[in-house]
Amino acid sequence: MPPTSFYQKQTESTTTALRKEKEMKFIGSVRYVLGSAIMFGTSPEYFGLWLVWRGISLVLPNWLYQWGDDKLYSLYQRLVLFFFETCTRIEVVLYGDALDVIKKRESVLYLANHQSTVDWIVADMVALRCGSLGHLRYVMKDTLQMIPLYGMYFYAHGCIYVKRGKFNQGKMVGALEYLKNPKIPTWLVIFPEGTRYYPAQPKVIEKSEEYARDNNLQGSHFQRPLQNGHNTREKEIISKPVLKHHLVPKVKGTWLVTERLHEKFDAIYDISVFYEGSVSEEGIRGNAPQLIGVLMGKCKKIHIHVRRIPMCEVPQEEEKLKMWLHNMYVEKDQLAENFFSKDKELRSSVEKRLGGQPHSLSFWSTLSSFLFFTAMTVPYVCTKIGRQLYLQILVYGTLGSYGWLAYRSVC
Repeated sequence: MPPTSFYQKQTESTTTALRKEKEMKFIGSVRYVLGSAIMFGTSPEYFGLWLVWRGISLVLPNWLYQWGDDKLYSLYQRLVLFFFETCTRIEVVLYGDALDVIKKRESVLYLANHQSTVDWIVADMVALRCGSLGHLRYVMKDTLQMIPLYGMYFYAHGCIYVKRGKFNQGKMVGALEYLKNPKIPTWLVIFPEGTRYYPAQPKVIEKSEEYARDNNLQGSHFQRPLQNGHNTREKEIISKPVLKHHLVPKVKGTWLVTERLHEKFDAIYDISVFYEGSVSEEGIRGNAPQLIGVLMGKCKKIHIHVRRIPMCEVPQEEEKLKMWLHNMYVEKDQLAENFFSKDKELRSSVEKRLGGQPHSLSFWSTLSSFLFFTAMTVPYVCTKIGRQLYLQILVYGTLGSYGWLAYRSVC
């Protein structure tokens, strides 16, 4: 082949790749702007719809209100997944007991590692596949009360606010009493680490490691080739005195939940989430993609490992649960090494070695919600009364919800 022809093809190939990259960035930007506008823009419409149901259900039992509210919550979260899963075409790969729990309809305590603002959307992904999307409720930071309209709605849905550093046990116990009702199916989501494992904030990680050393908490065990071994297949076991891929889990919130709701829950779902692209070519772990990055299409695949633990195996005493929970995170750390290892070959073969199964949603399961909210938006946008109502809900609803939360002092 003449040199000019070779260089010409190479240039054309580079140009094509750059053009595709620009197109993907443009599509990602449109998806981000449009998705954000719709998801946040429909909040007054959704809040107004919820207020109508709340008013109607005041004379009904709590479980019947919650049944209707769970339907509304599922409807909105499907809209979220329309943008974050259907439109991004992100691939979801399931591991462990995932395919088994999809067949079940249970009330569960959902314990997951925390590394991204997308983690709550991953809970949506798992719950929808299990037919329990509307039953999701979260133990949340108190600062999320400040989200206009939704700050109040989350609490009314059954979520529990907690203050970091000023944990009010009595407030949490009171909120858990509501969820005891056997007619209110619940997936209660807790991120025991309390905050995200974020390599960009090394002080948080260092503080966690210092706590582990001071309290003599064991870490994970990993294998590496012997440095001076004649047989390259020989390996030695090395122990890390602290967790390598997680922060030390906090036990207080998890203990209160297991103590109060031990009889309600069927199982704990131990969830480990790994975002593809979090490790560089050099094997250095970086930050997991956040909300904007995922909407922009920067994450192509999410790995979700599910381990179902029957509640009969979960200790109820606080000290025993503390060690049980830490040991669970030691096991999660060992699992994480498959995804965050510096060994590129180990990372690339993880799906095959661990039996990962890609699992996609039906297009209609999320599109139906998008069409519903689009249709509901028309009268708000196209009529004078609709525009006035939208503005009034946004302004007075936000102020009223802030006042209600302050009066109730929910955490």
